[in-house]
Amino acid sequence: MAKKDEARTQTLLKLGTALFLLLMAGMCIWAWRQGLLRDEALLQDFIDGKGAWAPLIFILMQIMQILMAFVPGGILLTAGVMCFGPWIGLLYNFIGTLLGSSINFAIAKRWGRPLVRRLISEQTRVKYFKWLDENQKRFTWLFAAAILLPFFPDDALCLIAGLTEMPWKRFLLILLLKLPTIAVYSILYLSARPLMGG
Repeated sequence: MAKKDEARTQTLLKLGTALFLLLMAGMCIWAWRQGLLRDEALLQDFIDGKGAWAPLIFILMQIMQILMAFVPGGILLTAGVMCFGPWIGLLYNFIGTLLGSSINFAIAKRWGRPLVRRLISEQTRVKYFKWLDENQKRFTWLFAAAILLPFFPDDALCLIAGLTEMPWKRFLLILLLKLPTIAVYSILYLSARPLMGG
């Protein structure tokens, strides 16, 4: 009986994860078709028009950005600051990033290399699996450095980190390094907008 219950729980977990990812993909396609992920003004108007639901919708969009590789992160980081102000915007950006990154980590922990291989590009896989295969302790240090510095594929690296023996506590502590990076990135992007004609 216990085995049946465990099998049923595993099936429900798989179905729940699949449904969640389908929902995120559906939201992503809808937002892309509406132009929300390509036009800051449209995105800001959309979020501003949601009233009390705006923070939750924005955080869900930030999670979606982490899980769906083709969604541009810069526009959402900027929208967070523009819609909610520098401090609250930073907080919502960080919450969404933390949740999305944690989902990636959990997906990799649960389903392992076969799924991760499908979710990240071959180029990224070849490059960063070397870090993983050479030395897991070294990978932890490299992962922390990559999270702190910009221009690394953080979303893919969170998936790869889920393939290691890294405990949740260490992973979440490393993710705290993203807070200053998100702040700097948002400020720089906002500062650069007038120069880009935005």
